[in-house]
Amino acid sequence: MNEATTSIYRQTSACQLVKQKHSSILSRIYNWLGTLPSRYQIDKVEFVFNAGRYRMFLGHIETVENRQTQAQFQPKLHEENSFTERQRVLDRLDSLCQQVSHNRQARIVRMWHGCRKNALPNLLSDGFATLGTLDDGWYGKGMYFTSSAKYAARYCPESGGCLIMCYIALLNPFPVVSADAPLNVSPTKFRFYGHGNFKNYQCHYIPVSPIGSESAMDYRPPPTGTDDAIYDELVVFQEPSILPQVVVHFK
Repeated sequence: MNEATTSIYRQTSACQLVKQKHSSILSRIYNWLGTLPSRYQIDKVEFVFNAGRYRMFLGHIETVENRQTQAQFQPKLHEENSFTERQRVLDRLDSLCQQVSHNRQARIVRMWHGCRKNALPNLLSDGFATLGTLDDGWYGKGMYFTSSAKYAARYCPESGGCLIMCYIALLNPFPVVSADAPLNVSPTKFRFYGHGNFKNYQCHYIPVSPIGSESAMDYRPPPTGTDDAIYDELVVFQEPSILPQVVVHFK
């Protein structure tokens, strides 16, 4: 990446970030990426901006800020089992929110989404959608994200894939624990499999670890507790709460 280039997706502009001009932001992005498997070689990094979706995101933040003090949007975890463990899950999510600096009252978290490159133009121009192309959603029928770029890369082909870094505004996340997704049942029997958002909760947050080998693609909340979860998943049900900002392209 020797010089800055600008490309335009439909309704979305993109600027390729280059070391000579954007070393500071590139350094931060690589820090957020962390260590990726060696088979994923970065081709380029783009900063993306869609004016329409940005306005929607700002409007959604205002809605979140208005609702977060309203009684009907408050969590009711005392009605659930595993109260202490669910609170630990929320504490983990709060620690991720604290890594994002901003001047709004809403909580905002940085998350990754892996996809094939041919899906990118529509995601950036039209936004995310609940398609269920792989399954009906283990932890809810929504749009899936993770704070781990390495975990998100599982959904990228080894060539021609990309990672999208998004900011997501949170209102009232529901903490999913092992009791909702036991080890001894099929994912189709999980509490939230194929369902929309639970009650008044805007999203579902799930710390997970592999059951058996990582290649088995079976990741569930560890029965030993959140502290033993290696990765996490965030299931989002409201598309305006998502703002894509960076795309990492693989060779």
